[in-house]
Amino acid sequence: MKQPDAMHLLMYDITNDRVLQKTARLLQQNGYERINYSVWIGWGKFGDSLLLAEALKMLLKKPEAKGSRIYYLPLTPAGFKKLRSISGRKPHNLNYWAGEQHLRFF
Repeated sequence: MKQPDAMHLLMYDITNDRVLQKTARLLQQNGYERINYSVWIGWGKFGDSLLLAEALKMLLKKPEAKGSRIYYLPLTPAGFKKLRSISGRKPHNLNYWAGEQHLRFF
């Protein structure tokens, strides 16, 4: 598998359960991989998907989403591969999230 040229972390704090579910579904439909409850990894550049960015902005404009936030952080694959837990351990899914492994085994 070819390693991606660009990656980004997308993190959110959504105050409304319905908006949270719609946000998660939208990210999943656009090829994002959940790496934690409110943290996702995406490949390519975030701005490449204007429809996704606009849909997320519209979700956050809803009155019930007041106080919600979504952040994204551009990363290089090499920078992402430095991800470690607070105890210093490499996450067991890191190679999969980085696009270097096709399958995950449970």
